[in-house]
Amino acid sequence: MTEVFVFAAPDRPLAHELSFASLRASDIGESFTVLENPTELTAFEHWRAVHERAAKASSEFVIVLEDDVLVNTHLLHNTETWRYPYDKNFGAGWLYSPGGYAQKDTWYTGDWEWHGTCGVLYRTERLPFLIEQAWKRIQSGIPWDCAMAYACHLDGKKIRVHYPSLVEHLHELPSAIGNPSGGRRHSGGTFQQAWRRPELGHPHGIVDQWGRRVV
Repeated sequence: MTEVFVFAAPDRPLAHELSFASLRASDIGESFTVLENPTELTAFEHWRAVHERAAKASSEFVIVLEDDVLVNTHLLHNTETWRYPYDKNFGAGWLYSPGGYAQKDTWYTGDWEWHGTCGVLYRTERLPFLIEQAWKRIQSGIPWDCAMAYACHLDGKKIRVHYPSLVEHLHELPSAIGNPSGGRRHSGGTFQQAWRRPELGHPHGIVDQWGRRVV
């Protein structure tokens, strides 16, 4: 089972009401951990603390979500039957498609410092490396989503963007850190809340543990 963590800011009752109701209506149910920013930590320190907590999960993969998203009803099924997390090139999986970037399931090919960490699937054992590399960028003034995207590209790895988008950003609500609204703050119509991947008869979709096709 993939463990799910929510990276949350305080005093966002409407965002939390909508987002947590969406999570509970999905196949995640009540099995998610909300980590709200304590007063003694800055937002950036909280970002690090949340990801360090996720890195201690016992599951092979973890999903980290922001606190102002809607999720696909079959989020766990769709990520656990997705073949790309087992690909040797996999650095992380963007479950959210910023501005509708992905019109099909695809590797991201733009600048390394990308945005859109509204919902990301990580291999748990790789998270400590990603955190440290991203933290270096954050310390130099790079936003945390761009910093994490950069880290995900290191060591020859890449970001895979899921299609359809399994996460939608509640872009109508104010940003917790003051980001402006705009076309990249939603999935550009690629979010499909009820979409479910067909059963493929293999626990990891159509590849083995080394990323090789088996069907």
